[in-house]
Amino acid sequence: MRVVDRSGTRQTILTYKEPAVDEESGSKPEHETKVADPAVVDTVLRVLGAVEYVRLTKNCANYRFNAHGRDMLATVVTVPELDGTFIELETLALEEELSEALVAVRGVLSESGITDADLTTEQYTDAVLRARA
Repeated sequence: MRVVDRSGTRQTILTYKEPAVDEESGSKPEHETKVADPAVVDTVLRVLGAVEYVRLTKNCANYRFNAHGRDMLATVVTVPELDGTFIELETLALEEELSEALVAVRGVLSESGITDADLTTEQYTDAVLRARA
């Protein structure tokens, strides 16, 4: 679950991420829904055997635009426990459009001066746990 604070409004969102469909980019299908009562969802998850893995803070600024014929969302991210600023770039795609969508995303990254050497598939949770160790 994630809590999103935006313009004085707080919203809780539950996200399920499927396994990666592209190993190189780490791209994975995501399914999200708003949560009316986070305590209820927390209870359900715990009863089902889920345990909290890590809790962290991400500060995000989102930018929507169109490039290469696709709607894109660029999120500039800082995590207080990690050095640096991260950019997440995504576009919605059906599975049969995946190759085309990844070419578009890589095109925007390249045009922005971001090289393959700058990319990572490491998850924030893993990076934060490593930083805490």
